[in-house]
Amino acid sequence: MPLLDDIKSVLSFAAFRPEPDDAEVAWNKRFQGRRSLLLNVSRGHVSWRGLTKKGRFQDAGNSEGEFAEVAPQRAEEWRSLTEGGWVNVSINNRFIISLENNLSRRNNSDELLRTNPRAVLGAKFDRGKRYALFHHLHSPATLLLACDDSMVKTTEEVLKANGLKAGRICCGLFALLEQKLAELCNDPKSDPNGSFVLIVCCEGSIAALVQQAGQWTDLRCRSGIGSESLDAMIQIIAPLIQKAQPGTPVYFVHDGNDPSLPPP
Repeated sequence: MPLLDDIKSVLSFAAFRPEPDDAEVAWNKRFQGRRSLLLNVSRGHVSWRGLTKKGRFQDAGNSEGEFAEVAPQRAEEWRSLTEGGWVNVSINNRFIISLENNLSRRNNSDELLRTNPRAVLGAKFDRGKRYALFHHLHSPATLLLACDDSMVKTTEEVLKANGLKAGRICCGLFALLEQKLAELCNDPKSDPNGSFVLIVCCEGSIAALVQQAGQWTDLRCRSGIGSESLDAMIQIIAPLIQKAQPGTPVYFVHDGNDPSLPPP
């Protein structure tokens, strides 16, 4: 019956779209039971990996060149790795992570950061940026991610032009940094007044954070260095390690894709 067929078509899962992105929900939970694609967009380099319906990694690849040049060449392959063209993008250049103090912590600050960031950041607000933050639990310190708005918009436009949809656009380095900090904060064996140095590398970008006596005291961040620039990374890390007190734990986290680095 034509009418019944029309009703079935309208009521299929294809008729529904995912809810607006909630960063608290893991990607494989948000797209549970559907194939999707993970993309890393770095300066002069793009890498990708598919996720199966069960959330397992599958086909991977990489290509030299800027994202706008690589996408048209790989779009058919990328679309074949997804259902509905949904992509999770990690932007790995044109951002900075800074250490700030006394930023607003009102209950709706995360929502305000998306809709009215000036209300959270005050004089630190820049109209050309998009932001994310992670607060220290026991001090007024905050890690603030600022990414070029034009980079995000260009990424979205390139995906759309090639039949793909941005389900989430994030910064892999910041995600690894806050994940490890949350792990340290929630570890019952961790001393909230302790000291450590945390070094995080992701797709050629690096951040190094120092905590002394329970306070974040120093942060260095460089994006888009390139994984081949090991000397540049050492120049960022070395002064922080040298200033640390003897016996200070050093945590090293990275994406596991650089053969020049030890296994994570």
